[in-house]
Amino acid sequence: MTNKKGILFFDLDGTVADSGTGILAAMNHVLEARHLQPLTSADLTHFVGPPLSVSFPTFFAPRGVPTDEMHMFIAEYRKNYSAIHLPQTPLNPGMGDALVELKKTWRLAIVTSKPEPQALIAIQATGVRHYFDIVVGPHDDSEIPKAQLLERALREMNELHGELPPLTSCWMIGDRHHDIDAGAEVGTHTAGVLWGFGSREELSSAGATAIAETPQELVAVLNN
Repeated sequence: MTNKKGILFFDLDGTVADSGTGILAAMNHVLEARHLQPLTSADLTHFVGPPLSVSFPTFFAPRGVPTDEMHMFIAEYRKNYSAIHLPQTPLNPGMGDALVELKKTWRLAIVTSKPEPQALIAIQATGVRHYFDIVVGPHDDSEIPKAQLLERALREMNELHGELPPLTSCWMIGDRHHDIDAGAEVGTHTAGVLWGFGSREELSSAGATAIAETPQELVAVLNN
């Protein structure tokens, strides 16, 4: 890890990428085609972060989506999202400058619950793919705990660079408790960010090592 402090593992949706608008539009396209009540932007906090199939039974059944149609519903959503919204995924404001600064002293990686093929398209669309050594997500729509994805990312970084820093020199950074839980389980530090979909209470309750309100504040915390 020559001249590097360690590794920063970033969540994608809500943390690096401002993917909420596209996700909401694609969800509502499928709901409205079935003449069901559309979602609001406030509803996004319920299902961005964990695997979609975890959120669907509790959130979409009350709207009239039968449980036995869950996988068909997810497939319809992904088809619309992938074709129309994914290739236009914007970067979160302030993240570009933050990544430029952090790249000087850290190695960077993406760890996401988004299927990896989709994650690669999204991160390419944001224009910051070149800052990240690797992008790790499920290979398909499988439900894989975020801690397992983080462990895989650590293995891939070890293979790529031939060494790993101590886990105490690594951070898992994200906007939902799933990110904080993963870091805590694996043994890294954790940083919660407030410009995504999670609340301060959610991130604090999960035991985040630090919480940042802006990308600039995140840089200050990590480079302290």
